Amino acid sequence: MVWLNLLNNEKRNSIARTSINRLGENTISYTNFYWKYLYQNWPVIITNVSNEWECSKSWLTREDYGKDVGKCTKINFDFLKDKIGNRQVPVTHCDKSSKENATQMLFFNYMNNWQNSINNFESSEISRQSGTNVYLKDWHLKAELPNYEFYKVPKYFGSDWLNEYLVDKKNDDYRFVYMGPKNTWTPFHVDVFGSFSWSTNIFGTKKWILLPPGEQVKLLDRYQKLPDEISEESLNKRNVIYFVIYQQENEAIFVPSGWYHQVYNITDTISVNHNWFNAVNIKYIWYNIAGNLRKVIKEINDFREESNFEEQCQAILRADFGLNISDFLDLVCFIAEKRISMNSSMNHDFYTKSNSEIRFLNKTSILNDFHILYDLKTINNLLKVIIQDKIIYKSTDWYEQCLETINLTNKFCEEEMNKE
Repeated sequence: MVWLNLLNNEKRNSIARTSINRLGENTISYTNFYWKYLYQNWPVIITNVSNEWECSKSWLTREDYGKDVGKCTKINFDFLKDKIGNRQVPVTHCDKSSKENATQMLFFNYMNNWQNSINNFESSEISRQSGTNVYLKDWHLKAELPNYEFYKVPKYFGSDWLNEYLVDKKNDDYRFVYMGPKNTWTPFHVDVFGSFSWSTNIFGTKKWILLPPGEQVKLLDRYQKLPDEISEESLNKRNVIYFVIYQQENEAIFVPSGWYHQVYNITDTISVNHNWFNAVNIKYIWYNIAGNLRKVIKEINDFREESNFEEQCQAILRADFGLNISDFLDLVCFIAEKRISMNSSMNHDFYTKSNSEIRFLNKTSILNDFHILYDLKTINNLLKVIIQDKIIYKSTDWYEQCLETINLTNKFCEEEMNKE
């Protein structure tokens, strides 16, 4: 069992701002990673992450062809089809001459087409080209097969408020599997909500182009639109600061909040990805939600006199942004109540408590007392900011929900401070 320990606060130890580091797993403590990378919102690559994951073993086959050729790793298409079954999966046609075209496809058809393209390439001199390649992406495989433990959440990403809430409520999630042939790609974008993301390569190589927050404005056209695709050449022409990373098999990349990026599959690839947020970037998520709500209000202001105007705004916000105000406040209050109950469990022989009370998505890590207190202080401070928003202030239900959690976290934090 791993403690997610924040007792040794080293926020002042800054990292180099001119490069993206590679770190071996277990070469940096959870505490140092939290403050040096999450808190400072800076990308990093972690190596040797997925060696022991079930998917790294059973989804791939490794054959030794002798000293002149060496070992060769291939995708185990037969195992994947047998284990997962013939279900509908989300796919995107990666034709660079047009916008992304998302649709559904039977898993067996997708895997058969992919396997045939590999076999045809290996038996000919013709290289596989992009243009009609299909990318299986944003696949909620873990939610579809909750008992299939095919990966483990790396300890550095164990504090995941978003998926902790959604999985508990059985209300969607932001845990994904990506599978795609060489030359499939993801357009230029920033992650949902302005969240963090992490992505671990199970197989293959990806090329990432990442822009620090604010650099994307240099790419706006006269209509204030960003491009769907970027290149190093186009970025150089606009004097954009950017980083290029080639992510290899068994490596995880941490993508911070607000970093626009584009991803190319240099080879056939399989990866596991999460979007997530926690105490570090929760205020940033709130400002994004509040800002998007005001855009919605402005866009449909002609309907302000209708009796259900506020409900319409919240429905549009949820559809466009993924969360509305009620969703966000429910999540924050849920985390506050969960942290207080976790502290109570740990103070009363937590080993006798159920896993759901004290453990996280990776099922092997728990928070220490300081981490729990830090989360609760962050929520307390955030809600004190939120109740000053006139939209929240005018809503009796939202305002009272915030006040109730403020009082709850105030009481807890004062009791913990008195213990010290």
